[in-house]
Amino acid sequence: MWDVAIIGAGLTGLTCAQQLAAAGQKVCVLDKSRGLGGRMATRRIGHLRVDHGLRYWQPATEGLQSLTAELLSAGILKQWPVSAYEIRQREVIVPIAPGPIYTAPEGMSAIGKYLARDLSADQILTSYRAVALNYHNGHWEIHCEGRQTVVAKCCAIAIPAPQAAALLSTRLTDDDDDEIETIDPMPTLPAIAQLRAVEYWPCLTVIAGYERDRDFDMGPLDPNGWMVSDFAGTSTYWVGLDSSKRDAVSGPVLVIHSKAPLAQQYIDAQDLQPAASVLLRANARKLCEWIAQPEWFQIHRWRYAQVRVPHRADLLVIKDSLISGGDWCIPPVEEAVEGTTAAGDKANTTARQNIDYAYLSGLAMAKALQNASE
Repeated sequence: MWDVAIIGAGLTGLTCAQQLAAAGQKVCVLDKSRGLGGRMATRRIGHLRVDHGLRYWQPATEGLQSLTAELLSAGILKQWPVSAYEIRQREVIVPIAPGPIYTAPEGMSAIGKYLARDLSADQILTSYRAVALNYHNGHWEIHCEGRQTVVAKCCAIAIPAPQAAALLSTRLTDDDDDEIETIDPMPTLPAIAQLRAVEYWPCLTVIAGYERDRDFDMGPLDPNGWMVSDFAGTSTYWVGLDSSKRDAVSGPVLVIHSKAPLAQQYIDAQDLQPAASVLLRANARKLCEWIAQPEWFQIHRWRYAQVRVPHRADLLVIKDSLISGGDWCIPPVEEAVEGTTAAGDKANTTARQNIDYAYLSGLAMAKALQNASE
């Protein structure tokens, strides 16, 4: 039996696991995916590595700056000397100074692997999709697809809030259609309601590659590396020259993140190619004509990309031995700065990003579970 089982191997779950393991807890991490990192995702395309989730690493809190220094020292991160631009008026591209921005030479997923470096192979359970919880005789039984079950004294749920709500609401049946005893619904009803109150913006991500043996006119953009945040258009939220993060082994590779309304239009579509065409053509009109004609492209949907309505605390305590958290946990702050939502609308937002909240929530979850075990 594990001391703590953590559902979700993103930044929150891995941070929680790292802290608990360092404190001597017997920890396991399970995730539905085959790899670690959650939205710190890197896709392998032939010999290429492309970051199609987290665009870059830019800490805004002291705690995350400390981890950043550690990641830089370990060679996991390096500074990305990228030229940044904004579009706030049609056809007006303005350079900006965003401050230090970091990226991972081996891909952003390398951060997840680093955080899990002290966990043994049997502590990392990938391709384990949790489908229901059962509290039985003082321990948690986590039922997974394929009849796999993980047993632990405590459980931490570090996945998007809507998925956590669905997990807590699920009732299982056996082969005889008899209901399997799962978590008592009454104490969890308030928690489920709070989880369901959390809302996200979705996003579509296009990865587009171009021929190597060709001259590419970058126009007003820095050919050594650029990224553009688009606040004037209706389709694109951000586009960057991802291939500039690593030694050039191919032609340009772009990553384009959509705005939420476009993603909402296509999020459940079987065929996402029309959405990819919209994004490629829009950036060709605004930036460089050749963007509309990639040699190849892929598109990925992120249903839970950016928090729209958060939970106003750094974690959610469901029971003493059952907690949940993630980037959707955003405590109230006294000061806010003028910012822009994932949809491109003006809003008052804090200077922190998803990674700051995810990391801080992971620390808070680890502390809560340590206190619960004392």
